[in-house]
Amino acid sequence: MSISLAPLADSFVSSRLSLHRVAAYVVSPARRQAMGRMGLRAVPGGFGTPSFGGPAGITTVGVEQTNLVVRTADGERSVPITTLAAAGEHVGVPPDVEWAAELDIPVPGELDAPLPIESGDAKALAAWYSFGWSILEQLSMDPLSPEASDPQLWPEHFDAAIEIGSDSAQRRASFGFSPGDVNRDGTPGPEPLPYVYVAPWYPDKSGKEEYWNAGRLAVVRYAHLAKAKDPRLTAIRFFKQGRSILAS
Repeated sequence: MSISLAPLADSFVSSRLSLHRVAAYVVSPARRQAMGRMGLRAVPGGFGTPSFGGPAGITTVGVEQTNLVVRTADGERSVPITTLAAAGEHVGVPPDVEWAAELDIPVPGELDAPLPIESGDAKALAAWYSFGWSILEQLSMDPLSPEASDPQLWPEHFDAAIEIGSDSAQRRASFGFSPGDVNRDGTPGPEPLPYVYVAPWYPDKSGKEEYWNAGRLAVVRYAHLAKAKDPRLTAIRFFKQGRSILAS
């Protein structure tokens, strides 16, 4: 089934940064403090935790469009995202700035500072994760994907990814969908807009192929995918080419 990727607004980078901060400092810590795991997943309308055992029983915490949603056995609580402090209060977990300080995550800024998020940008990010997640699930279940991991949405870089290939043979790589890079100080990184990537764990062993078009990575940028007749097929072919190169 073919899909289309909508053009991104100029405000997308700013909105994505706000959502990244919510993911890293509030949503992921809610799960990590309960069970020691930080990975998130794509959910309808955005991103969130898998179910975990919290103080109120089975719990999920997530972002759906511009709202922060907590679901427990007692029901659902949803509020608009305003600040990190308010988000932490709603979830019941203060923003975890100490844990994140050692990771490659944009600094939180003032916890009471407004988090600008445009509704259209939140929808575009949710669509990107949904698009990527379905492809990663398909790729991870492919018999030609050796030692494939399950998809995860990592709060550090805010990307959805899997790993494929033999680590012992130095052929393992990450295959993922990034929403765009950001520096620690919150400024845009080298690839500020979404892109698909293959990142070999052992780049010196990955061959000198033209495929590696971004330093030690291979990427397909959002603009290229958006213009493709079939963005899904384009992304799948890109991943399969990388998998084949790494396996050779």
